[in-house]
Amino acid sequence: MIRPHTPSETPADKPAHSGQSGGVWASPWELDHDWEDAPPPKKRRLMQEDETEAPPPRAPETKTKAVVQPMLTSRPAQEAAVPNVVPPLRQVNAPRLSRASAEREASWSTLVILSMGLLAFVFIVWLYLDDPVQGADEDLLLRRPVDQAQTIQTPEKLRKFLESIVPFESTALYGKPPWLWDTPTLARIVQSNGAALDNLRDLLEDADWHPAHATWHITDPCGDPRWHQALRLKQAEAAYLSRRMQEEGAFTAAIDLAELGWRLEQIWAWPSCYERSLEAQTFAAQTLADLLRQTKLPESTLRQFQRQFNVCQPRVEMLAGAMNAFYVHEKKLILGPKSGELLDTMPGGVQLKRPGRLFFKPNETLQHFAAAFRQLKDEVKAPLAHTSEVRLKDAPTSEGAYQPNSSGRVYFNQRSKPYTRLPAFLGLVRARGNLIITLFAVRRCIAEKKTLPATLEQLRAFNYLLDVPVDPYTGAPLQYNLAHGLIWSVGNDLKSVSGMPTEPPMNDATEPTVEIGIAVAGVAK
Repeated sequence: MIRPHTPSETPADKPAHSGQSGGVWASPWELDHDWEDAPPPKKRRLMQEDETEAPPPRAPETKTKAVVQPMLTSRPAQEAAVPNVVPPLRQVNAPRLSRASAEREASWSTLVILSMGLLAFVFIVWLYLDDPVQGADEDLLLRRPVDQAQTIQTPEKLRKFLESIVPFESTALYGKPPWLWDTPTLARIVQSNGAALDNLRDLLEDADWHPAHATWHITDPCGDPRWHQALRLKQAEAAYLSRRMQEEGAFTAAIDLAELGWRLEQIWAWPSCYERSLEAQTFAAQTLADLLRQTKLPESTLRQFQRQFNVCQPRVEMLAGAMNAFYVHEKKLILGPKSGELLDTMPGGVQLKRPGRLFFKPNETLQHFAAAFRQLKDEVKAPLAHTSEVRLKDAPTSEGAYQPNSSGRVYFNQRSKPYTRLPAFLGLVRARGNLIITLFAVRRCIAEKKTLPATLEQLRAFNYLLDVPVDPYTGAPLQYNLAHGLIWSVGNDLKSVSGMPTEPPMNDATEPTVEIGIAVAGVAK
């Protein structure tokens, strides 16, 4: 339909699309919405950018209506299909919806990343701070009855003995057997320490040490550095009395060392006491080996000393029981009063400084100790465990810094080292002790029958031994060479090389050997 020209209209007011005879036709793009997909992508982006940057001004609403109204009047069939002449909203808003969608996706991605980071942080914190519940350890607890005595004097006497020791005049004397010292030096050392030797005799005369009493837990009586000098002093006394031809006194001094070791073996409050007991037994055996190879004491006197020495020998059962006490000791050090043990048995008192808590898990560390002591209890009874240091099966090997419980692993590895050496130390001490007991029997045979036994089995037939001592490394009888006058053990290498005498005696762990004293035996024969 041709719209008549009105005077108020100008050529600029004419619509952009005109039909025949100057009339205005509706654009086919406005009738078909598929035109939105028709323009190529490049052209469409240019159109979107133009509309976004500088949208064209709209015509006045009145004029638009005036232009459209005649068209609608003249073409009623297309009335419903022709929309209002407005910019297509879908095309204009498309970029804005894309940016909003991208922002929502970015927000979700950020949220997921933050959530995963938070979960990872919580897991790491849990990994470092979580400490497993303490495991069952009833099999490692002590079975000793509690000593109900009010007070005991033995710890004070032991402290008094150590404090009364006068240092030796030369540090070189500490590493040299006293029977190799010159006589004037022996005399000065023994005489200057007369008070200390008297204090030790008073200590050993105390019939009951009360080894399970709580008083022993107050201070470590065996961690004193003067213990080595104390044991060497007793050896010096034996050597000095031997030089003065006082053999019984010399043997008594050596037996005192063995008895001191036997007493210390029963004190389980501190692991150091068990180590000192084995050291005392070593010093006693070496001193007796030196005295027996040149003794002239009668058979009856030697029999008495043999029985006393035999009673004082360390036993495997004692170390197996002590392992329980050592576990409880470590448990107290880690947990303190929370260990459930009596407060008056805390090592050094309740105020003892505990290990640091940074990267240290008490319960997990304690589980390492429990597994270690269970293995050590089994290894003590196995002969092969006496050959070398025990290797713990479940011991943590990694000690890297900043790992969960890294401080606890370092603490465990440091504290467990002395315990893993005890079975091998006990095996060597038992081998030395069996050699001395056998040597006692041989010397008794020489003193009474004036002859050497052809075999060690004859010593039992002559009632010098109830049973022939065995080599703890093999379970077989000790090695005996009549021609060379030697008795020896195969040692911790399990290889025999026909005996290797050393000074001091039995000092070589691979072949501990004692000399019978073949010159004296030859004269007696």
